[in-house]
Amino acid sequence: MKEKIDKGDLYLLKEHSSLSDIQLGELLEQKSYANLTDWQKFAKYFTLILGAGLFVSGIVFFFAYNWADLDKNIKFLLVFGLLAICVGGSVYPKFSTLIKQISLLSASVLVGVLFAVFGQVYQTGANAYDLFFMWVLAVTPWTLLNKFSAHWLFYAVLANTTLILYYTQLREEDELFFSVLFMLLLNIALYVIPVLLGKFFNYTVARYYTALVTFASIALATAGVVMYIFLSTDQYIRADISGLYYLVVVSILWLVGSFLWGRKTKDLLVFSYIYLALFAIVFAVLIKIADFNEAALLLYALYTIGGTFAIVKLIMNQKKLWNNEQE
Repeated sequence: MKEKIDKGDLYLLKEHSSLSDIQLGELLEQKSYANLTDWQKFAKYFTLILGAGLFVSGIVFFFAYNWADLDKNIKFLLVFGLLAICVGGSVYPKFSTLIKQISLLSASVLVGVLFAVFGQVYQTGANAYDLFFMWVLAVTPWTLLNKFSAHWLFYAVLANTTLILYYTQLREEDELFFSVLFMLLLNIALYVIPVLLGKFFNYTVARYYTALVTFASIALATAGVVMYIFLSTDQYIRADISGLYYLVVVSILWLVGSFLWGRKTKDLLVFSYIYLALFAIVFAVLIKIADFNEAALLLYALYTIGGTFAIVKLIMNQKKLWNNEQE
């Protein structure tokens, strides 16, 4: 077996088997701890990535420093040339799948650069929202076809930035609740769509992507509930209050759905997010009903300490329970 084994699994194996301490130590050295080969591999890829990053940064800063002196045709030629190279690399048959996916991701980044250069050269007068919106529309087909979690993460950042710019640049009236509501719905969609596509096209969405998008959506849902706890409905018009009610309903449904989904899939990270969300909501209720005095500060401190230990204990117990069920 060349794959590494988690230390917790080896300790759990010792508790339910006749392994001695010496045998456990040998297994930890062989299967869990990093050896010289692992460190050499890490140093190799780290220096390779660092060198490539510094090389690309040097090229970028060189053209950025001389950008104003370049002719517009040279500017477009540079961007189009890089874009053509990246698109060509994404379909070149002799390249590995990873290189093709990275090439298509790079092409998606360059699409935004092309839009920015076009707006700068011809002074179109478009604001940041127009650029990001067209950028999202242009790279959507590539994101769906690439089957690459890093591409989906880039797309999620673009989509959230576009929505934020829409409400900050185009909406004059205050629509705080609707903006948070639609951002929550957007992140829910950004979680559900890649997972469904992965099952349909038989590929696995990376753990880091689902973890980040789940964290963002649960954080927004928690913020929606906290808003409802603190804000006074008398200060807002009827349309804004309806947005707050919709936000609270969607937030509660998503928190409950995430809890049930995490329990079904035995996802410990989702359980951790839900416990933190409940901790924040209960803390908001305590602040709402208690005054800011010495007794209240003591209550907050005790709740923070006790709640932190309780969350850690619940997570550890849940992990042990699921590990025992898998045996």
